[in-house]
Amino acid sequence: MSKALKAVIIGCGPGGQGRAGCHSIGYAHALSMRRSGGRVALVAAATRTPRNAEAFVAEFPEAKMYGDYREMLAAEKPDLVSVCAFPPEREEMVMAALAAGAKIIWAEKPFALSADSARRMVSAAKTAGARIFVNFQRRYGAPFATAYDAIHGGKIGKLRSAHVVHPGTGFINFGPHLIDVATGWLAPRKPKTAFAAIKWSETETYQGVPIEEQLLGTVHFDDGARLVIESGKQAATRSSILRADGDHGFVELMLNPEPGETGFVRGRGIDGVISCTVSNENFHHETVETNLYFDRQLIDMVRAFETKMGSRVDVENALPGIEILEALERSARENGVISWPV
Repeated sequence: MSKALKAVIIGCGPGGQGRAGCHSIGYAHALSMRRSGGRVALVAAATRTPRNAEAFVAEFPEAKMYGDYREMLAAEKPDLVSVCAFPPEREEMVMAALAAGAKIIWAEKPFALSADSARRMVSAAKTAGARIFVNFQRRYGAPFATAYDAIHGGKIGKLRSAHVVHPGTGFINFGPHLIDVATGWLAPRKPKTAFAAIKWSETETYQGVPIEEQLLGTVHFDDGARLVIESGKQAATRSSILRADGDHGFVELMLNPEPGETGFVRGRGIDGVISCTVSNENFHHETVETNLYFDRQLIDMVRAFETKMGSRVDVENALPGIEILEALERSARENGVISWPV
């Protein structure tokens, strides 16, 4: 086995019982490092909040704590930097990690708040000979793989449209995961135009980013397919959270299946019923092991780095979603149709 990659985390988040799971990102990254079979060694973490530092080191005593991430990068000279801090500072942190010599960046979503910001980070990583991976861990879950394979395997015929129904407000939080799934379904199609209406909250933000109370948008692609996105207080709560329609069937992913439904994936295609045969994996994680998708993702990232091969979460796969999010916001603010390139 090759030498373990030296890893640090920027942004721990709050502590508390049960924090190491899919909704506690710094803890989830750290737990996957601990369980990487010696491939990755967590050596340090940085947070500005003393209370968070105390809680994190109690859970992960192998991590030396810093109050300043730049000091940590200079002192530790890590191979892998996990960037879990808030989106407005993400580009600054990624650039600092690359300048410190890191060769792997494991960045939280949304990776960037604009397409230009994303491109700057991608360009800097290429110049430094580094790899950026974006934390879309659901790509490693069986329900998502089932839906993806059904669509790209032609089981529902030619894809005509994809639909995202985000439950509640704050699309910038959970929405990037849904956009990522939908753009994966629609690939390799290229978006052409976007149009959206958004009612912004006058009081609420998420991690320093304004959030919407209501959003409705469409994105049209180069072959005539389209993506429809709905989010907000008036979202259709009985709808599937993700759905793809083809000319010979459909497949959809349920956030919380209705009573009597057999699982998180359902559909019908050319060969009949489409379902996921792995019953213990759901929309967020495995029934008992809440960090499973993170664990799979980290191992795949290390494999991709060591072999110089691609992975499911290469930053290039995240760029279409970032462009779509920016196009929807611009369309709403400018009250017009946004055309590509964004």
